[in-house]
Amino acid sequence: MATIIHDAHYRNETLDEFRYNPLIEAIPAPFEPGDAIAKLMIRPPYSDNDRECPSSRRQLLTQRIVRIHQPMEREVDVFGRIDRCIRWGYADRNPLSPAYAAQLAAGTSASVSDGSLNYTGGYHPHTYGFSILGISGIGKSTTVESILSLYPQVIRHTEYRGIPLVMHQVSWLKIDCSCDGSLKGLCMDFFRALDNLLGTSYSEQYSSRRATLDRMMIAMSRLCVSHNVGVLIIDEIQNLCSAQKGVPEKVLNFFVTLVNTIGVPVIMIGTPKALSILQNEFQQAKRGSGQGDALWERMPNDTSWELFCRAIWTYQYTKRHIPFTTGMKDALYEEAQGIPFLAVHIYKLVQEDAILSGKESFSEKDLHRISSEKMGLTKPMREAMKAGKEVDLKQYIDITSFSLSDYKDNYSIAAEKKSPAVAPPKEATVQEEAIVTLMGLGLSCGEARTFVCTAMAEDKSGCFAAPVIARRAYQLYLSKPEEVKPVPGHASGLCGYESLKKAGLIEDEIP
Repeated sequence: MATIIHDAHYRNETLDEFRYNPLIEAIPAPFEPGDAIAKLMIRPPYSDNDRECPSSRRQLLTQRIVRIHQPMEREVDVFGRIDRCIRWGYADRNPLSPAYAAQLAAGTSASVSDGSLNYTGGYHPHTYGFSILGISGIGKSTTVESILSLYPQVIRHTEYRGIPLVMHQVSWLKIDCSCDGSLKGLCMDFFRALDNLLGTSYSEQYSSRRATLDRMMIAMSRLCVSHNVGVLIIDEIQNLCSAQKGVPEKVLNFFVTLVNTIGVPVIMIGTPKALSILQNEFQQAKRGSGQGDALWERMPNDTSWELFCRAIWTYQYTKRHIPFTTGMKDALYEEAQGIPFLAVHIYKLVQEDAILSGKESFSEKDLHRISSEKMGLTKPMREAMKAGKEVDLKQYIDITSFSLSDYKDNYSIAAEKKSPAVAPPKEATVQEEAIVTLMGLGLSCGEARTFVCTAMAEDKSGCFAAPVIARRAYQLYLSKPEEVKPVPGHASGLCGYESLKKAGLIEDEIP
């Protein structure tokens, strides 16, 4: 089904690079920061009288809480970046210029000859796009979609200042990276998106077996030119991690080609898992940072979090009004860990529970209880986030917080090469770990087991951490001078004496 097509209405541009460019003059004027906040803010209808409605209706109304969007400073920042991408991306693609006709002809020629799309414009792209990376539920996609909705997606041109100009302009196109991360799937999603907008049949045309990947890539480039795509947004870019070897590089190189050959900026959205892909190649990292990286961490428990909480707190559907307090704010933060998606759902669920039970009120304890009872699937992840440095990056890489300082270091673990799937090894017990440690110091397996068992039996503190047990067992071993002890650290392939001492597993003197 085709979307709404807007007839072009041209503005007068003042910048020399933008003047007399129908693609730029047809889109709205840039928004000031204050106007951007107002445009991005989403406030569903609400009335205090709603709290007097029957319980069944009020449970339906709680769904409005999920629709609330409170823009922050970073959303306004992304707004400006996207706006610059669209305008400067069109700067060298003026349909009235000879270069535009040459690029369109090059795309047609390449698609006919099964060649490759080459650079013919004689210009250097003004913008490369950028990447938005952040944990799941932080609001990346919601923010971008809210921003894009302020631009008419499809504009119909018929005449520009008395000059016949018959064409369509797709100011933006957003698609999700396919689940398997394949480039062919990405191309097909692109064709389907255009079909939905323009009522075309590109997806059917390129779904046959004769449509090779090379032909699909050339067609995708050509259609970006012929339909004047302003910016291409690729969401869920971390799905490339699931692609076969070599595919992520091919996909990213194709994005570089789109920028270099036709000047279409590419914006990539993903979780921290995508860091390993984007950093593999400097060429792509440079183009992914053309407007500066947008690295979204979890919201801190500060004035921004309070502003967000107050925005959703207005929407109460329990008969008893629950005042907003610092305790409520902190409790919601503890359970949501600074993730808006989790916060709005916890707040929604606690109200539904209060209405259904007939209690018609809720407290800080209820926020903790509901998040534990009704958001059990996210509990391990939320507990991992609370643990800070103890978070298992391999297990929770999509939700772990990160900052610019650890942009490369903390997430290098995601760049590890995939190994064949094997059954997970059996987890070693504390006793076994301590025995292996002592064997690394030269004790035989029997000796190590004897002293470890003795140390565990004599322990009165109840602390059964492997390093502690290993240290106590080794002290027991050293306390028997009549025995001939091997020189520590000579066991092949195991940790040496000095390394264990630095790690705190053994001490220089026996107390």
